[in-house]
Amino acid sequence: MNKNSIYTTIITILLIVIIIILCVFSCNFERLNRFSEKQIDELKKSILASDSLTKEAEGHYTKLVNYYADKNDLSDELKKIDRDLHNMIKSQDERLLSITKTIISLRDKLDEGTGVVNEVDTNLIDITLSYPDKEKPFIIWDGFVNRLTAKYKGFWKFNKLPIDIIVTEESRGLWRHRIVGPDWFIVDSLSVISLPPKEYVPDIEKRIQLFVGGGYLADLTGSSWGALSLGLGVSFDHSHNILLNVTTNPQIGLSYYYKFRSFKRKKKR
Repeated sequence: MNKNSIYTTIITILLIVIIIILCVFSCNFERLNRFSEKQIDELKKSILASDSLTKEAEGHYTKLVNYYADKNDLSDELKKIDRDLHNMIKSQDERLLSITKTIISLRDKLDEGTGVVNEVDTNLIDITLSYPDKEKPFIIWDGFVNRLTAKYKGFWKFNKLPIDIIVTEESRGLWRHRIVGPDWFIVDSLSVISLPPKEYVPDIEKRIQLFVGGGYLADLTGSSWGALSLGLGVSFDHSHNILLNVTTNPQIGLSYYYKFRSFKRKKKR
């Protein structure tokens, strides 16, 4: 056996072993990765199931977002809330991402004071009431009470109610929904359901990616059994691809490929 035959045999065996190792490693890695993701999802679902509305401070309330709903869950929930709105969103081909339901109330307050006798008609007592206070009132009632007939008449005025809604992501990967308002603002219940993060936020892929693989090159002339190849490549911006190949011939090659465009089938919502 000459040196070239020995060299070819050794390279062939090494390439076969490397390809087998890569295949086994890839399969095991994917299996472990899926198992790990499943365990993490189960833990997150457990945390969400035990989560409840939390009052962080006066006027500050928070609850975790249940982002394990699918589009059918959101659609059914919206039908219960407002079927006309559901039909309008569907007709306009809008994608429903999340639904927030909350019940709010205002803090109780005991007021007392003295009215003012009307200068024009002394039978009338002028009264002005403010909630929660006179400095920054949200609700104002301005009117009078007739002390002879006990009848009253007045005008209700509602000022603006400032409410902030803030969504954050914890280190655990869970989303937290916060409602922030004045200290007399009370959130009695809060529920937020959403599509999963992978559907809600598009994945941002890296500009540079590495890939490795192997294959078999057939000899169309039939003069030899062919050759095995091992390739290592790099991709730039998902369009420019450079591939280095080593075969058992023995030969080495360098290739360049350019991806013009991707063809994607549009999914119905």
